[in-house]
Amino acid sequence: MTTPPAPPPARLLGLDAARGLAVVAMVVAHALPFVSDRLSEGATFLLLQVNDLASPLFALVMGAAAGLVLPGPSVARGLARAAVRGVALIALGVGLEQLDHWVAVVLHILGLLVIVGTPLLLLGSRWLLGIAVVLLLVAPSVIEAVTRAAGGEAGGAAPTATWAGNPVVEWLVLNTHYRVLSLLPLFLVGAVLARRGLRDERTSWWCLMGGLALVWASFAADLLGHPVVFSGDHTDQLQENGLALAAYGLVMAVWIGGEARGVRHVVLGPLAAVGTVALSLYVAHVALLVPVIPAFPDGGWLPFVLFVTVSVAAALAWARFVGRGPLEVLLDAISPSRRPLVTADTA
Repeated sequence: MTTPPAPPPARLLGLDAARGLAVVAMVVAHALPFVSDRLSEGATFLLLQVNDLASPLFALVMGAAAGLVLPGPSVARGLARAAVRGVALIALGVGLEQLDHWVAVVLHILGLLVIVGTPLLLLGSRWLLGIAVVLLLVAPSVIEAVTRAAGGEAGGAAPTATWAGNPVVEWLVLNTHYRVLSLLPLFLVGAVLARRGLRDERTSWWCLMGGLALVWASFAADLLGHPVVFSGDHTDQLQENGLALAAYGLVMAVWIGGEARGVRHVVLGPLAAVGTVALSLYVAHVALLVPVIPAFPDGGWLPFVLFVTVSVAAALAWARFVGRGPLEVLLDAISPSRRPLVTADTA
């Protein structure tokens, strides 16, 4: 007799809330062009931090989620599941890129990140941290070298070599917005955090303080004559990785502290609900921009507020009244189960 597979592990509100924060930040960032010429200098600075937070926080949370299951009792099944999900994200990302909007789509980059990063989780935590540090140090030089070899200049002229148009090369190194090379360190750090225990409040506070220190270091580098020259350079990495670590640490510390004190999570609860439908929200809000952009050719606060409010409210309502997002359900259906079926012979 065959029984259903064991249920997946219980969801962690803090991790879902961090994922929700990342996707809400993306929705806000993608609405910014509606009001970019109406913002004060201070508001522009703050909203640019929101923009820079989103993708690295996604990478960190994805690494933490992967670290909860790998290494595990079924390594082959875990790797197969990651590969299928990565390919699905790539397909969704490439599909979204065909639509007429202004978004720099990240899904296909994240899909390749899952495919490349997940096998590395078979290594020990020290190895993962070592690889992350090395990547942080050498990635900017690699970006510059590969861009130069392709006939371009990082932060300047676009590559001209034919091979530079290869999607894998672009997604790994040459993309001017996101690239696996820059996101992989955070993916690996997220996995190490999961192994340490996501309910470790001290670790969360260290992430918050360390992240803030990195952000301040990026500001100091700018003041000392080392501004961001191209996406993925050292100053840019300090800022974006710092923002992601600080946001993750804050969310997790609030969650853990609230759980210990029996406090109801008024803010984290809705964020966590949105986090359970993050993929569906991402795809839906990019698709929604296709009719919204031409409907408001002059931009303004009305389309900005409506777009952000409708997108997030719809995701929250779906999560509360329906449950998991449609794309989350589909992705789970096509992926190998987390654990093999339990039969009467093995039970």
